[in-house]
Amino acid sequence: MAKTGLLITSSLSRIPLVLQAARKHVFKTLYIQIEPKNTNIQNIPTYCSAINRIYASSSVHCSNLDVRVLITNLRGNRVQKLSEQVDVLMFDAAVPQSEATLLAEGLRAPSVVKLEQMETVHDGGLFEEVDSTENTKMHDNVVLGGTFDRLHMGHKILLSNAVLRTKKRLVVGVTDANMIKSKKLPELILSVDQRINDVTTFLQDIDHSLMYEVVPIPDPFGPTATDPDIDLIVVSQETLRGGEKVNEVRQKNNLNILEIFCIKMLELEPDSDDKEKKISSSNQRMDLLGTRIREPQIKPHLEKRPYLIGLVGGIASGKSIMCERLKRFGAAIIDCDKLAHNIYEPGTECFTALKNHFGAGIIGPDGRIDRKILGSIVFSNKEKLEELNGIVWPELLKKVKERIAEIRAEGQHQVVVVEAAVLLKAGWQSEVHEVWSLIIPADEAIRRLKERNNLTEQEAKMRIESQLSNETIVEHSNVVFSSLWSYEFTEKQAIKAWNILTKDLNTEVTSKI
Repeated sequence: MAKTGLLITSSLSRIPLVLQAARKHVFKTLYIQIEPKNTNIQNIPTYCSAINRIYASSSVHCSNLDVRVLITNLRGNRVQKLSEQVDVLMFDAAVPQSEATLLAEGLRAPSVVKLEQMETVHDGGLFEEVDSTENTKMHDNVVLGGTFDRLHMGHKILLSNAVLRTKKRLVVGVTDANMIKSKKLPELILSVDQRINDVTTFLQDIDHSLMYEVVPIPDPFGPTATDPDIDLIVVSQETLRGGEKVNEVRQKNNLNILEIFCIKMLELEPDSDDKEKKISSSNQRMDLLGTRIREPQIKPHLEKRPYLIGLVGGIASGKSIMCERLKRFGAAIIDCDKLAHNIYEPGTECFTALKNHFGAGIIGPDGRIDRKILGSIVFSNKEKLEELNGIVWPELLKKVKERIAEIRAEGQHQVVVVEAAVLLKAGWQSEVHEVWSLIIPADEAIRRLKERNNLTEQEAKMRIESQLSNETIVEHSNVVFSSLWSYEFTEKQAIKAWNILTKDLNTEVTSKI
């Protein structure tokens, strides 16, 4: 199977079957080139409906592939400049083999495949039967904007519609860091530099004849507020009001009013009630939960079994419930909070050190350390918190290692989950094979803390602000969960992660046999 393929097709009615055939030959990127039967069509936007339908069909029939429908040839340019080397060129029965072979030679594709003859599926017409009701006007300078996180079919339709209506220059605004804070799971959004690169590469792939300006925008307007040369703005149904606001700003700045072209975004039936009923970046980020967002590093100083997972997350993020799930799946659980309780007990070295350092005022009527009093001291003073950690963390790590050794000796568990909120701050990443984490927005954590611990708003905020940020937690995690939505959705995340881990562990065992 090839990494990258180019599919040449001329019949929209065959697209579902052609895509199903093509996906058997490619596993990563599939370029699609339309070969119109009616070469008299000069107006490029007439192909909008066809391209939109190809993307919609590909989201069903080859959702695992990065599909890119080419536009360069529709402008009469037969030379393709693609970002990836084409390994296999495929064509359907309606395309002459001589033409396919010639194109394969130009692209230096080592393999040419004629897809099997297939019956026509009547789904509304052929490429040459264009939609005359579409607005087919083209403009010299076109603009659009968005987050463009992990380009999906909706993004590709939006960008392609803009390209089809551009004669010379396309300006794309990509939301900067301060514009993504209100998004779902903003911690999982790619960097603005990566998103700009992804958009630029996609645009240059589908049509290298235009001039592109892909720029970061710190506000909803970007270049539209100041650029006098822009003629048209392309929006989706959900951002139509934004396009209208752009014109309000331009009017105040004595600039020309932009024409607005609005496209309908792809809808879908989500696999969870917690998701949006459309193809969206938010849904894609939700799909990342429970998967490996980065592969674990090899740590030869750790014994291979039991396999150690560090589970981290902020207060009230759902770590305890996640531990219950993982225990049900078969993992042994080490609760560092409970171990810490033990090392706080009277008579221990840690008890004596804490009493000497923070004073007898932290000792309650029962002769034990009152953790609420101690918490009120350290959570309001960063230096005091660091002093506490310097006393407790080394002793706690010693107890964790002792418990791991006991579990190893018992030989009953392949996987041990070390629930340790302090793991990243304490620098214990090297003590586990990989890190799994739970994140929730700060406002949700504050709400839960007020409800669960009967804290005031200020007290809850102080607890949250003393923690590592979600961004930092994600940066050091191999797998990320979020308990922001329903119990059932978080359960699915856990099952997904456990299945990935189990498959890896079983593969490792099998490879040694």
